[in-house]
Amino acid sequence: MAQHILVIATADEASRQLLATLQELGYSASGTETLTTPSAQDPHPALCLLDLTSFNSADLADREAWLLDCQASQTACLVLHVPALPEEPALARLDPLVDILADPADRNQLSARIHSLLTIRKLQRQLNATRHQLNHYQEELLDALQSAASIQRSLIPKRQPRYNNLQFAWRYMPCKQVGGDLFNIVQLDEQTVMTYLVDVSGHGISSAMVTVSVHQSLSVHTGQLVKRPTDHPPFYEITPPGKVLDELEVEYPFERFEEFFTISYLLINPHTGHLRYSNAGHPPPLLLRKDGRIEHLAAGGTVIGIGEQLPYEEGQARLCPGDRLFLYTDGITEHLGTGTGGDAYGEQRFLAELQAQSDRPLDDATRDALIAMRAFGGSTLPIDDVTLIGIEFR
Repeated sequence: MAQHILVIATADEASRQLLATLQELGYSASGTETLTTPSAQDPHPALCLLDLTSFNSADLADREAWLLDCQASQTACLVLHVPALPEEPALARLDPLVDILADPADRNQLSARIHSLLTIRKLQRQLNATRHQLNHYQEELLDALQSAASIQRSLIPKRQPRYNNLQFAWRYMPCKQVGGDLFNIVQLDEQTVMTYLVDVSGHGISSAMVTVSVHQSLSVHTGQLVKRPTDHPPFYEITPPGKVLDELEVEYPFERFEEFFTISYLLINPHTGHLRYSNAGHPPPLLLRKDGRIEHLAAGGTVIGIGEQLPYEEGQARLCPGDRLFLYTDGITEHLGTGTGGDAYGEQRFLAELQAQSDRPLDDATRDALIAMRAFGGSTLPIDDVTLIGIEFR
């Protein structure tokens, strides 16, 4: 169906000739002498041919209403230019859907200007429709991110537990609404507390999917990876840390989510302080002895998902009264400072801060360690998720 054109001009021979020319060019056209808003017309015009004499003879309120209606309805305007009565500043509000026609009798010029304006109008409407669709998608994405963030928060322990001689504290700071860090602390039996910290390579929904899936794999309720049933007393066996990481490597090849992740996985006896652990490409947990010595629990292997066939090494240690063990993600040590030439916070600064907090309560120490990291960065926001878990043997 041909797009309709409305001619707003005094009814005279020139107007009648203009209408005839428009129809010869294949357009549907009608005329009016009053400044009628496009949306009040039937059919609604795609373009108005406007005589400035008619425009200026209308009341100021009618002119304003006409301009607003053209903007709202995306009606193009081709002005029949009358040099003695210029109103270009007011009509410029319709840009880019406005142009000036110096000689309405020039058929070629008339056809070219109309075609140009109608093409611009079509593209403008397509652009607006695309923007509307993008806004809709953005709202859907925001809802999805909020849902993912809510699910992810639900996986993090609700309280800081204490199992016999083990006290826990933590701080978690995702750099985006949905992060790639995940941790959990679960008592598997009277002699064993499982603690792990996962850091997925990316951010956003895909990383959140990985963290949720890993959480399910390491759950004693939804999986049998960490605690397997047996047919003899006590009718279960707890999987060693190295074996857990071996099976995660098989279960999470890169092709599954197109994400890698690192993990520190520990089993701690809350009575004796004996612990077994293994790391998959994760920063080694830091064991700060009561006497000031520092040990890096570095046994393990490479990141999960890389396809490494070698088994993950397993290490052991024993916590003594007053010792503290810290698990962390590299969002802490890689946090960039201001006024330091872009230096990263680094392990040495991090260790020094943890040692400086050794006499303070564990919860205060974890909090203040991250306050010091943020102070080092000044106004620089973390570029990665930040998680710090403190464990003290009392």
